[in-house]
Amino acid sequence: MNSKTTAKDFFLCLGVIIGLYVSAISFLTLVFQIINKIFPLAGEYAGSFDNIIRSSLAALIIFFPAFIYITFISNKDLIVSPEKKDIWIRRWSIFLTLFIAGLTVAIDLSTLIYRFLGAEDLTLRFFLKVFFVLAVAITIFRFTLKDLKRTSFEMTKNQKIYTGIISAIILVIVVLGIITIGSPAAQRAKMMDEQRINDLSSIQSQIVYTQWQNKGTVPASLDALKDPISNYMIPTDPETKAGYEYKMISKNSFELCATFKTVATTPTNVVGTKPVSNMYGADVINENWQHEATTTCFTRIIDEKLYPINKNKI
Repeated sequence: MNSKTTAKDFFLCLGVIIGLYVSAISFLTLVFQIINKIFPLAGEYAGSFDNIIRSSLAALIIFFPAFIYITFISNKDLIVSPEKKDIWIRRWSIFLTLFIAGLTVAIDLSTLIYRFLGAEDLTLRFFLKVFFVLAVAITIFRFTLKDLKRTSFEMTKNQKIYTGIISAIILVIVVLGIITIGSPAAQRAKMMDEQRINDLSSIQSQIVYTQWQNKGTVPASLDALKDPISNYMIPTDPETKAGYEYKMISKNSFELCATFKTVATTPTNVVGTKPVSNMYGADVINENWQHEATTTCFTRIIDEKLYPINKNKI
């Protein structure tokens, strides 16, 4: 005989299913991004995965312990009132989870077979992702199926060991994720350097588009870039608040310098800045913002064909 579903029963089941789904998705996202960072593709910037790793870590650290705790509370409730195992929301959540887990396994295997038959490059990176998706989906499927069939709700020794193993695996992945992206201090240093690159890119664009193309020469100093009408203020270093170093080399070349705390060896401008492009439709120009953990200067020579002077304004 089905027991009446109370508000407590409803939200306990809802909490379990949300905790399970968010934990599984966060775990897989975290694993995928760690794999991407360890085995980057050609031309892929590994640093672009750090934000996703941080968000996945945050979700997993909060939702997995919450899932374990809510499951424990729900299990204690079932020990007292075993008839609640047949309430509608519990059975619906179990069958929904079985369906999603089974579908995930089928899609994952289909993708593997499709790539194999198409003679695509089956890299270690791809196989690792397939393995983890299968492992998570099969684990959830088995866990849920046993939950559907069980009649006793006391935690057995095997269940405790199984839960301990899963928790240990997740802990290892969390630690690996933290090591992969670095400490909070390292992340702050990287964010500061990204802001410095953004600032230099902004100054560079202002020099090219407002000074060079309108006046036919780069400015003698950065003070010339100040424009109260357009509200452009010259950026300063995000930590020291000191101005960036600038030197006019010739009428169409200049140098910008900043002091960095980290190393960036990416060959193109892929740290959140927009490359300088020709406003008249030419191809986007890849900027080089490589730097060491020291004061680095960037020399820019403006190509008059790519950035023609607006002679009507001179």
